[in-house]
Amino acid sequence: MKFQLAITLGLFSCLLPGSAFAEDVKVETVLRGLQNPSSVSFSPNGELTVCDSRGLVVMLKDGKPVNYVTGFDTEFWKSDDTGKKWYAVGPLSAIWVGDTLVVSDSGKGDGEETLLMFSAGGKASTGVATNAVGPTSDDAADKGEGNLTGLSATADGKQIFVAGQGFDGKSWVLSADPQTKKMQPLLSADENGIATNSPMQTLVGPDNTLYVLYSGKGGAADGLIVQWDLATKKPVAQWKLDGVINPMGMAHIDGTKFAVVENNWALNNVNEGRVVTVDLGAEGKAEVAETGVKLHGPVACAFGPDNRLYVTQIGEKMDAAEGSVVAISGLK
Repeated sequence: MKFQLAITLGLFSCLLPGSAFAEDVKVETVLRGLQNPSSVSFSPNGELTVCDSRGLVVMLKDGKPVNYVTGFDTEFWKSDDTGKKWYAVGPLSAIWVGDTLVVSDSGKGDGEETLLMFSAGGKASTGVATNAVGPTSDDAADKGEGNLTGLSATADGKQIFVAGQGFDGKSWVLSADPQTKKMQPLLSADENGIATNSPMQTLVGPDNTLYVLYSGKGGAADGLIVQWDLATKKPVAQWKLDGVINPMGMAHIDGTKFAVVENNWALNNVNEGRVVTVDLGAEGKAEVAETGVKLHGPVACAFGPDNRLYVTQIGEKMDAAEGSVVAISGLK
């Protein structure tokens, strides 16, 4: 399927008055015409890379959008008895590990999804795959891990972390070895007494730890950040995100401070969400501050080489080419 992507010129206003950040924050749309965009990352050359649910990874190269990798499998996340299907899903997350682009092949069914690794652009079929992760329990509802998202990697590129959206009774974070191409379950929220499920984003922390952002139930303000000890595979700290409904993206600012995007998920429509900052204090206490930025269904975020926060948003309507990437200055 061929389509046009367009770049806007100038800024648009989506700032809440009264925010501590509002006077310093500016929001610019840098890419539009996307469908259900999810992940955003940057190549070693600083090129914006974003996932599109039409089975594409799009790159902003020399100021122009190009379809860098095409032909990923796609599926619809929801359907009903009438045959209606909605919320298209393709590749959900992509990160650069050196010159290698790693993409979650999330348009397949649970228990069939892999990570694909690319040394150059082209077709999805040329990617080198990890294994898929099947059921990890005896529950009939457990089909294996799927909707893989929230990729991050260690600084040496030897380990990749993946948020799994398969069976909610386990809420796995997986790990993958780029050399052996082996992917396996690593951290289970439920096995450690954490009731909030739906891991959405992983970020490597200090001292062999991993931060994981959990979205929780749709429409509920029960988001959670957990810091895991990778040696013991146990949580060492947890922070509730008071008032934040379905956080899906997280990026590190400095110290214990993070940018978090609130998706405010709805099953049949796109709600207005926002971008907040979160400062992780003493155990269980997180200070959530408004940035003043409101967006339509924001999903993922990452800081670019220019220290702006780049955020994907679905737009006012899902499954339409109304999605975009915005760049927010003044947060870092």
